Amino acid sequence: MAPLDDVFVADAVTHAYNLHPSNYAIEEHAQSVIDLMLGVEKAMPERYRRTEETFLTDWDSTVTSNMLFRESQVDFAVFHPQTITIFDDGLTALGKAEEFIDRHPNRAASLASVDVIGMDDPQAELTRQVERFDAHGMKVYPSYWADDEHVGFEMDDPKSAFPLWQHAVDLGLDVVAVHKAVPFGNVPIDSYLVDDVDEAASSFPELNFEIVHGGMGLAKETGYHLANHSNVYVNLEITAGDIATNPERFVGSMEELLHAGGADVLDKVIWGSGTPQYHPQLLLEAFWEYEFPELETANGTVQITDADKRDILGRNLADAHGLDVDELQSDIEDDDRDDELAEPFSTTPFEVVA
Repeated sequence: MAPLDDVFVADAVTHAYNLHPSNYAIEEHAQSVIDLMLGVEKAMPERYRRTEETFLTDWDSTVTSNMLFRESQVDFAVFHPQTITIFDDGLTALGKAEEFIDRHPNRAASLASVDVIGMDDPQAELTRQVERFDAHGMKVYPSYWADDEHVGFEMDDPKSAFPLWQHAVDLGLDVVAVHKAVPFGNVPIDSYLVDDVDEAASSFPELNFEIVHGGMGLAKETGYHLANHSNVYVNLEITAGDIATNPERFVGSMEELLHAGGADVLDKVIWGSGTPQYHPQLLLEAFWEYEFPELETANGTVQITDADKRDILGRNLADAHGLDVDELQSDIEDDDRDDELAEPFSTTPFEVVA
């Protein structure tokens, strides 16, 4: 196996959360999300488990930068601001995306984040964000919360969704990433299912639709979309955490994602760490070094090779996001970067559990 140093790594999902209780806009639902994140943190192995006190803070975008580019072998990252209305700033404020891109113009790009239901004019907001930090796509969430209501959002809604997808096409955007499979709080699961992706993907072939967390749940259903649509991808954020903590479950998720399409859909699987929810180097090393068994699919067995891993870690994202790997590598060639990786969390304010 070649060393990871020789692999181009593009991380499809990075954030800079504000988890401090002062940021809770709707405490009941915000607390349930925080509890989920804390549960994930407690499952991390030694050296990668942070104290609750330092975890529940407002994370500056430099924390994400340092974890990606000083403490891990990530070469390029896509930043996701967020518009989750149970948090005052959406959980990751737009300003953090702008800071991240300004700091790393050769190593980073950002998606816009638009609340399809909660914003008065989501199309105008999408335009504003594209102009503000050159977003090449957008991130959307399937729920909107107000103090007294929860409203689901469907990707195939002709009134709310389709005009926004058309506007994205008109702006020349490449990708729409949609959060799926993991409900936020005690809410109806309908809008977190993936059956609404089919009509959106069929109706807007100019856009690539990225199902975020699709392998964490609903993996087999997501796999049918991967097999049926050339413009549907799955993003492994959260799912990828299992490779470090529960590799057998990760193998099961991959088997279900490949069930319908077999080896042909391996180029539709995109690496995403969710940094700094997870430490990127932990997940990278675990994935790169793992020897996959043969996976059983409807089309026979599939063996994930080193070449497949390379594609999942970088090239598939480039294809989905309209980027050129050779250009990206050339742009970062002269960047100053330490030869040796810093220890996990050593360049951040996080403290590791003793």
